[in-house]
Amino acid sequence: MSIVAGPALGMADYARMAQEAIEGWLRGYEGYRGLLVFTDEGGQRARIITLWDTAEAELSSRQGRSAMRDRVAAGVGMVIEGVELYDVPVCELLPDPPAEIEPAQDSMGDAV
Repeated sequence: MSIVAGPALGMADYARMAQEAIEGWLRGYEGYRGLLVFTDEGGQRARIITLWDTAEAELSSRQGRSAMRDRVAAGVGMVIEGVELYDVPVCELLPDPPAEIEPAQDSMGDAV
């Protein structure tokens, strides 16, 4: 997890743009599983979390990712406050609920 700080206005919008710009690049790394970005505009901080299959996959990608992270942060006037590593012993994501199905209607608009 990278912790970045600075007066980036529209931090959530910046996070979405950065995600679009680097997502394809991150997918090129073996073991990459996903990206989460938490923003706190009032506190002028963001936490950027990348998810990896294994600790080895994270380690082998670290140097390249660090250089890119530093360039992107500097480009928007933010600084890297720190980097923290965590294991993820539990990760539960619920699927989207099924879309509600409208009942079929006849030509008069009555349910069939």
